[in-house]
Amino acid sequence: MTAQTGRVFWITGLSGAGKSTLARALQARLPQSILLDGDELRAVLGATASGFDRQSRLELARTYARLCGLLAGQGHTVIMATISLFHEIHAWNRENLPGYREIFLDVPEEVRRRRDPKGLYAAAQAGSVRQMAGAETPVDLPQAPHLVLHTACLSLEECVEAVLRLADA
Repeated sequence: MTAQTGRVFWITGLSGAGKSTLARALQARLPQSILLDGDELRAVLGATASGFDRQSRLELARTYARLCGLLAGQGHTVIMATISLFHEIHAWNRENLPGYREIFLDVPEEVRRRRDPKGLYAAAQAGSVRQMAGAETPVDLPQAPHLVLHTACLSLEECVEAVLRLADA
């Protein structure tokens, strides 16, 4: 990594996969890295009122990717925790983001439902949440992530170590 070129760790997966948890743990191990969380960015960008349909999510993912590019282009290590499961975003990231590493958290639905940190699965089942990614709103699972982590089977430390090995590769 040169003074002018950073890198981007794009941590993706469905709700409850452990994206934010892994991102926070990774940030603790990568001094001076910048953590961007999709939920927090949605609020900061004033996108909480925008839709959760596929097109609205895609536009927001493009914004996240461009922001990562801006920061990485200034030499920062960026850790992005986001669902953003779109083939076109993953392809754009590979072509445009310096040091891009795509990390897919692959977790069985029953585990994600059990974790349900934001209560989204319960709310979707009750009918009060619509257009949930991976349920009503289709997603594109990554075709060639740099790393696939099964967070239902691995400890948080094992996941962090795997990402750090990827960073050094």
